[in-house]
Amino acid sequence: MYKLFIMLLMLLHLCLSKQQVKAQCPTDFEFRQSLKKIEENTSVPDSENLEQLLKLQQSYLKCRPFKDSIYARIVHRAGGIYSKTGEIEKAISFTREAIAVNRKSRKADASFLANSYFNLGTFYSRIYRYEYTHRSLDECVATGKKFPSKYFLVFMAYEQKAYLFFQTGDYEKGIETADEGILFAGIVKDTLAEGALLCQKAQAQIELNDLEKAEQNIKDAISIFYGNPLNSNRLATAYAVYAQLLKKNRKYHTAVQYYLQSNQLNETTGNWAQCSRDMLNLGYLYDSHLHDTAKALNAYEQGLQMADKSKDDYQKSGLFINIGYLYWRQKNFDQALHFYQKALNALPVHFTNTSITSNPDLKMLMLVSNDYFVSTLLSNKAEALLDLYKIKKDTTLLKTALKTFRLADKTVDLMRWKQYGEKSKLYWREKTNTMYEHAIEACYLSNDVRLAFFFMEKSRAVLLNDKLNELGASAKLPVQESVNENKYRMAVINAQQKWISSTSGKTEKEKIQAEMLAAKTDFDHYIKKLEQKYPSYYHYKYSSEVPALDKLQHYLIKEKASFVHYFMNDSVTYMLKVTARNAELFKLKKEQFNPSKINDFMQMCSEKQTLLNHYNEFALLSSELYKSLFKPLKLPAGKVIICADHFLVPFEAFTSDNHGKEFLLRKYIFDYVYSAGYLLKPWGNKAANGNFAGFAPSRYQQYLKVADLNNAVFSLEKAAGFYQGARLFTNKEATKNNFISHIEDYSIVHVFSHAKADKNGNEPLLFMQDSVIRLTELPLWNHQIATRLVILSACETNAGKSAAGEGIYSLARGFTAAGIPSIAATLWKADEQAIYAVSVYFHKYLSQGLSKDKALQKAKLDFISENSMEKFLPYYWANLVLIGNPEPIQFTTNTNLWWLILAVTVTILIVGIGYYKKFKNPEGKTFEKVTGQP
Repeated sequence: MYKLFIMLLMLLHLCLSKQQVKAQCPTDFEFRQSLKKIEENTSVPDSENLEQLLKLQQSYLKCRPFKDSIYARIVHRAGGIYSKTGEIEKAISFTREAIAVNRKSRKADASFLANSYFNLGTFYSRIYRYEYTHRSLDECVATGKKFPSKYFLVFMAYEQKAYLFFQTGDYEKGIETADEGILFAGIVKDTLAEGALLCQKAQAQIELNDLEKAEQNIKDAISIFYGNPLNSNRLATAYAVYAQLLKKNRKYHTAVQYYLQSNQLNETTGNWAQCSRDMLNLGYLYDSHLHDTAKALNAYEQGLQMADKSKDDYQKSGLFINIGYLYWRQKNFDQALHFYQKALNALPVHFTNTSITSNPDLKMLMLVSNDYFVSTLLSNKAEALLDLYKIKKDTTLLKTALKTFRLADKTVDLMRWKQYGEKSKLYWREKTNTMYEHAIEACYLSNDVRLAFFFMEKSRAVLLNDKLNELGASAKLPVQESVNENKYRMAVINAQQKWISSTSGKTEKEKIQAEMLAAKTDFDHYIKKLEQKYPSYYHYKYSSEVPALDKLQHYLIKEKASFVHYFMNDSVTYMLKVTARNAELFKLKKEQFNPSKINDFMQMCSEKQTLLNHYNEFALLSSELYKSLFKPLKLPAGKVIICADHFLVPFEAFTSDNHGKEFLLRKYIFDYVYSAGYLLKPWGNKAANGNFAGFAPSRYQQYLKVADLNNAVFSLEKAAGFYQGARLFTNKEATKNNFISHIEDYSIVHVFSHAKADKNGNEPLLFMQDSVIRLTELPLWNHQIATRLVILSACETNAGKSAAGEGIYSLARGFTAAGIPSIAATLWKADEQAIYAVSVYFHKYLSQGLSKDKALQKAKLDFISENSMEKFLPYYWANLVLIGNPEPIQFTTNTNLWWLILAVTVTILIVGIGYYKKFKNPEGKTFEKVTGQP
């Protein structure tokens, strides 16, 4: 009984204690007032405010059984102060807790999520975790758009995202992000936000040389900000961007004035980070364009002081890079290397070795978010090491240069994988082309053909290989994910085409543009989710392996072939010969070979009348190219696989004599590839539904404005006669939809039609009866397909804009990127009768089981031998070339044949019918014809 009495007393005491605690707990109103008092108390040190916030947090946890919007705001503010004191990891942790509470609590403030997501994105950018920055800012945009009071955060998020894309070299994505924000600013009528985003858009356009649009945008931005002291920071940014534009337009002295104005405004507001950037750009202008070394160094010194104030490691590294470049231009390579090493030491990767023969390891460099910064730095350092080796002849310098080039190449991969936009990737492919030239030169000096092969491969069609890797990676996904990926991809393509072809007014055009940008954003987000969810997909997609030289040589033994890599710039040409037994690297200086002669040769080949009137000149030029590009290699007669860079020329039209009679066509069998890796890629062996599908529109819809091709159907039927299981789509059945729907089911697909391409960057087109197929509309098959060869008997299907390191952006390349292993396509406007005749001969030999390259060689020789002397001109027969895998096509067995054999054994009557059919169709082939009225 006594024990029970004691327990009751204890229970009573506990209840009274709880009541006392509750009585001492502040109300929600009091918590808010306490928080507000801390937020407004800016006169005390951050540490004191932080201490008060943490006490308030603990008090709230003691007094409340749940966390709500008040608690979220407390930890949000604590996170903000942690960021000010440099404790970024704690800032992130507290801010993420604020987000978690506001996302789950019933008493949450959903609108305040925009604040927390914006802060979180900013904190991640402070530690250079840009992927997480973009993710957080995207959430800020999505949340903030729901609440008008948070629109200012939406625009800040757009601006920060656009600037981050600019910083990391993804200029195309920066423009798209700015456009999204500008469209939203127009909807909610926020002129200041529009001005800020116009600045971001303009600076990206300047880098991509879209100068006319950039000028309009930056002038609009300046007019928005000018005259209001509250907009000083914005105006300073606009002036800096305008100075960049003036520099591009070679108005150097005016550019100096705008950099100085920008710097003055930034100093007034204490924006030291932007001051440092102004000085970096000004210093480069003084050095590279005005050649005033003293002023350049003075600007860089000021920039370093301001970088110290802003604690921006990348900015400091960038200034050291530019100082190193200044000394490199003066050929003071020792001093240049000293500053390049200081730039490496300044990076936030804890690399402290000051020896010029040392570099950070790859794990350190993977911590760097500004990859183009590092790739430029390493490339510059490697080039300086190479230049110093040429003077001192110290092999340690050469070996270090090669190691540094290898590391620079790795950072180029890392940069490319983080970029979204094709234009941005092409921009950096062109920028890095010089790096590969110097890397190959270092290989030449060290006589390292294996490493030369590596750099040749890495300089060649990397973006195409990325596309093919994407297709292979998609095969690693579950079926539904693969279907979803294709839906997102097609949504982007459809939205792009709708926007490009739109003739609507401004308002409707902006709406369509917003839909396109939204589709791209959705696709990007979905891909990122796939990369996180499926490791094998990520690994396959981002594989950058280069095949070993031994693997290529093993292939050459099997195929009894030779392989040649060409690397060509204005000043130098390298040729890497690879045979089954050896490899050798050749160098041609400009005085030995002028690359412009290739253009002259192609111009002559493509003009029949020029060849007729100036054949002697053509013969000499053809012979000269042979002596420069082919004869020194001393290749055995037979198969030769050519891998060229930004040119594609029919080597079979070179002549070994000065009279234009001995074409290489007679001794050599040529195939052209984008890279050795592409040649060696496994393509699968899915069985085809049929051996041949042909498309011949013949007559077209009037709005397409192209001439009829009266002989197309006849030639297609002749070609189909060589195959069992052929299917033809002619006239009105040769539609865009039929082409896209059926192309993947047949071993060979042949198109007799029109095509359109030029070298100005306009998208190549392939004409069907009812519409055109654009390069971007070609299907991207994320599964094995049966098609092994597409033949494009149309004009200029191998023509297009040339991109350094990538080759020609043609229809042929488009089909390759879609997963077709071999393409036969044309180099210039075709002679209709000639291209049809060569095509029919080609099918004759393909159907006999010859390799594709051999079949095309024999087709051309037959065409020459069976026609008049005029047809001897390369204009007629050299137009069609084979790109890709040259191996023979494995045809499907026609099941009708087995029924025929069975029937023959049963009855003499059927045998007679069989003989009768053979008499009516000499080739003994059958095909299904799907046709429409002309």
